[in-house]
Amino acid sequence: MAKLVGLKIKFKASPSPDVVTNKLYYVESPAAVDYDSPSVDVGNEKDTEGFVNVDLAQHLSGLEGIYNIGVAAVDNVGNEADMSKANDLPLNFLAPEPVGAIIVL
Repeated sequence: MAKLVGLKIKFKASPSPDVVTNKLYYVESPAAVDYDSPSVDVGNEKDTEGFVNVDLAQHLSGLEGIYNIGVAAVDNVGNEADMSKANDLPLNFLAPEPVGAIIVL
């Protein structure tokens, strides 16, 4: 398995008591990110300051390019909050091809 350099984001968790997770949406720029964009569940584990920390390489491996992302809190019945967005993020989670066979001399 390749080793990818991590890029992390963090966001203040929703204060709503019924939020169970957050969805990270992504789309290659210049397309606008919206609720129809591809998405991954990034959980709702908060740090001591109330932020959710997300390692993008863990969730978006295989992507390379400029992307627009959005995050929406999701409640216990599946309703999603308004999306917070960040545009034009350079992502490089695509490892190079491996070297050839090792030859012992």
